[in-house]
Amino acid sequence: MITRNFRISKPHHYILFFVGLICVFLFQRLKDHSGIQSVDFLIESVAFLFFLTSIFLVVFIITKNKLTQKNSFAALYFFIFIFLMPQTLMDYKIIIANGFVLLSYRRIFSLETKLNIKKKYFDAAFWLSIAALFYAWSILHFIPLLATILLRPIDWLKHLFVLVFGAGAAGLLVFLFVSVFGVAPPILFFYLPEPNFDIFAQMSQLMAISTLVLLVMLTGAIFRLFSPLILKNSKSRNNFIVLFLMLFTGFSTSLLAANMFVENMLFLSFPFAVLMANFTQQQRRPWLSDLLLIVLLSLAFLNLGLIIENQTSVY
Repeated sequence: MITRNFRISKPHHYILFFVGLICVFLFQRLKDHSGIQSVDFLIESVAFLFFLTSIFLVVFIITKNKLTQKNSFAALYFFIFIFLMPQTLMDYKIIIANGFVLLSYRRIFSLETKLNIKKKYFDAAFWLSIAALFYAWSILHFIPLLATILLRPIDWLKHLFVLVFGAGAAGLLVFLFVSVFGVAPPILFFYLPEPNFDIFAQMSQLMAISTLVLLVMLTGAIFRLFSPLILKNSKSRNNFIVLFLMLFTGFSTSLLAANMFVENMLFLSFPFAVLMANFTQQQRRPWLSDLLLIVLLSLAFLNLGLIIENQTSVY
């Protein structure tokens, strides 16, 4: 019943998701402040701007590159992901970095058009380098970008040099910024990875269950979609190889960031939305997709209720 309502994309779906995401963002970002005077309006405004940009980029990338059919499933799963795990919005640097990563994804997926290839490689490397200035482990997202060169081996050496120039341009921009303003941008120090394989240690019980449910659903979707999207020589095969690598990179980023697993899961929101949307639209048993959505929404409302209860108990 739920999936039937979103099988055809309609404008009011996106309005509903957009308003809901803004409410989740404002609640999560402002709930820990003791008063209006404790809010850093510059940081919160920039984070809010990048979050709005991320929402539009997710919808634009999916529709422009036909990563799903003409339905609202991807937007629905993106909304549910953020609604279920609002803690992914706790770190403003990760929100900003994720916005730049999505800007690079926009260029990466558009490589399939085979137009202005060098400019797109330059832009993608530039945006990813800027993302790494805000959150160092964003640099891992060069993995799917480099994979596109292997998937299109023609002029691979030239394209590799273009990536270097794109990253160099970002470095030059930082140098000019420091020279003009005398202040370094918010670069995180590149530390040795401290793997955090005990990912549930720092979570509440409900958050641990929610994370486990998401990972189980993703695993099921991967097994269901790997053959039709990757093994078969479909028109969108290269795009989905890159998408699976984006999923792997996002999960690796979470594991490598000690004590920040949940916050880093924001990088998983885009591949999760696309893969689950494809899983739902190819599902021959609609009741199964409805059941999965009911489970996710139930966990999301339970998590929201728990957060509100904790807030009221504090005051």
